[in-house]
Amino acid sequence: MAALLLAATPALAEPITARVSGGNIAVHAGPDSGYRIIGRIPDGSQIPIDSCTQVDADSPFGTLGDAGYPLWGRSSVQWCHIPDTGWVRRDEIVGRGLVNVTPPDFAGPGW
Repeated sequence: MAALLLAATPALAEPITARVSGGNIAVHAGPDSGYRIIGRIPDGSQIPIDSCTQVDADSPFGTLGDAGYPLWGRSSVQWCHIPDTGWVRRDEIVGRGLVNVTPPDFAGPGW
């Protein structure tokens, strides 16, 4: 029975390490600049990231991707989540693997 429950539990992305590259950046309570700022992280700091928002390049308004994750409109700012902390703008951090922490969406021609 326990093995069945483990098999039915979705795998969560392992956090990757990113580095702040946008100065003294704001940490927001949610994935938008309209959420309150709950802290700041200095330039050069290393931070864990466990997910990032996705953008639908084909839509100005966004859609729900085939994988069940929301896709924001093509001109939207992307945000990344720091576990147990908050959200930072994607364009203010750098790191290998940031794309890999975001669940893929295989919608569209060829999939």
